[in-house]
Amino acid sequence: MSKNDLPFYLVRNAGFGTISAKDDLLHPEANSLVTDDSCTETQYFGFSIPEERIHAITYLWHHPKLKLVSGGLCVFQGIKNKTMEGELVDLRTFMNDRVLDNDLHEFRFESGYGVKVIEPLKKFHMTYADPARKHEVDLHFEAVLPAVMFADNLHFEQAMKVTGRLMIRGKSYTVDCYNVRDRSWGKPRREDVMALPPMSWMTGVFNDNFAFNCTVMDQVSQNPEIKGRFEMPEEQTFNSGWIQRDGKTGCIIKAKKRVVRAPKSMLPLAIDLEATDDLGRVMTMRGTLIAGLPYPQSWNNTTMIGLMRWECDGMVAHGDCQEGYWNDYLQYMSSQ
Repeated sequence: MSKNDLPFYLVRNAGFGTISAKDDLLHPEANSLVTDDSCTETQYFGFSIPEERIHAITYLWHHPKLKLVSGGLCVFQGIKNKTMEGELVDLRTFMNDRVLDNDLHEFRFESGYGVKVIEPLKKFHMTYADPARKHEVDLHFEAVLPAVMFADNLHFEQAMKVTGRLMIRGKSYTVDCYNVRDRSWGKPRREDVMALPPMSWMTGVFNDNFAFNCTVMDQVSQNPEIKGRFEMPEEQTFNSGWIQRDGKTGCIIKAKKRVVRAPKSMLPLAIDLEATDDLGRVMTMRGTLIAGLPYPQSWNNTTMIGLMRWECDGMVAHGDCQEGYWNDYLQYMSSQ
């Protein structure tokens, strides 16, 4: 099995790659190198209204070998036990990839959800409308920091400023927030059953000059309940991450996290995170959940989407904590 055929969460990324404007478009050449039918290309944008405890995930998930596209919007307020309790949920599972005939320059799903690239790596426009339910989304995303390309040149992330208007069931809100978007391609996302501990994808933007991302699995030293069942060498639990601060981008080289989860839903209620980058900077922060719900990524994996309030060095940020769980772990925890 080649490195290109390994699931993304089992490949550690160290260092940075190079990025260009074309990386905001589809990558048929890179996708052709993957032999697995689960080859994936994605586009993620999120937004939030922290003072209203509102968070949203919007997603395009392309399976180019199957010629299928999935995705849409999920907007929720506060903490929910079920996906369908979200205030605005319009997620389509099976769409023909003809919806991408104009590449990612501009697309529109059958649901009405669409994104237009105004200027690659800099500006985007997202729209959606459901008149029957009085839902409407009209948002502009503008980069505040350069995109960070991972070393494999198959994934990048970028801190964005999001402004515009959201209407949910007739009630209007002003959106003015930060978010870390991401893009990935050329990687499989097989739906194998795996005995892995939870993985957390954590992001936050404190201001126009301070943002972070860190992806790490649970560690026995911080979450001892996994000892003996889902234990991994600590150096293997860290997947990827970066810190952008004071004009310098550092690659995270080690991280540890402690997660307190709700007993039944397993939503991450609180997270203590410490990350060290290759510039010698140590980032210590505390995250508290203010909105969250389970998200149906696939039948063999459950994802918890959360909006965290992060505190670091006297500053506050809001951002994602997206956690992935597999059956063996959840079944074990439910039996304790």
